[in-house]
Amino acid sequence: MTLEAQLPDLAGGWARQSHEVSQGLQVELFVPAAPDELLDDDAVVARNEFNDSMPYWAWLWESAPAMARRIAAAPPKPGARILELGAGLGLVGIAAALAVDGPAALTLSDHDPLSLAVLPLNAALNGLTGTETWNLDWRELERAEAGTFDLVVGCDVAYEARLQGPLLDVVERYLAPDGLALFADPGRTRLPGFLRRAAARGLAVVTEDVEGQPAPPAAGAFRMVRIARDPEVLSAPR
Repeated sequence: MTLEAQLPDLAGGWARQSHEVSQGLQVELFVPAAPDELLDDDAVVARNEFNDSMPYWAWLWESAPAMARRIAAAPPKPGARILELGAGLGLVGIAAALAVDGPAALTLSDHDPLSLAVLPLNAALNGLTGTETWNLDWRELERAEAGTFDLVVGCDVAYEARLQGPLLDVVERYLAPDGLALFADPGRTRLPGFLRRAAARGLAVVTEDVEGQPAPPAAGAFRMVRIARDPEVLSAPR
């Protein structure tokens, strides 16, 4: 059975996109052809009513390509264990795994059933075998899978203040002692609160601009947040 034949039924159908992350690194994705149609899909509306589940996964958010390029410019080491949070369509996690010069162990996580259905197909579309897919609810970590990761990534995931604490719970649960967490934000007003919450937990935190230079949060400006348990991880050569 082809990968296309395994795609779930979707209002508006599916399309295939190519994303050039860097020279020689291209990511192929199955994406909703008309994501706005999901806003009127009965199943999506029902999940939103009872579980606050909007189809955010269906859009490739503005920060994702920029984050993928940053990771490709300083790729993880061979053998890296990579976890993407709120993976949606999986661009960032897949790009990170493809950027590794050697094997990598990729886990893509989300909490939307349609995202969880397409994520393994997008990984396979890019030749990644052995990719794990987790249904990860940050608010119910007692039910979550066990694991430790060298790199934890998330794009546009810190936009709700009420979920910033649970997001940091995930970081503290899964990040290896010498691991690195990377979060991309397009310059939303709640980013400073996320940084304060991370620092209050004793985590080392820095923010950088799209070029990788230190930069404080600024409205409407892309920022990469780098978080580690050990401050020396943030100062290590990349």
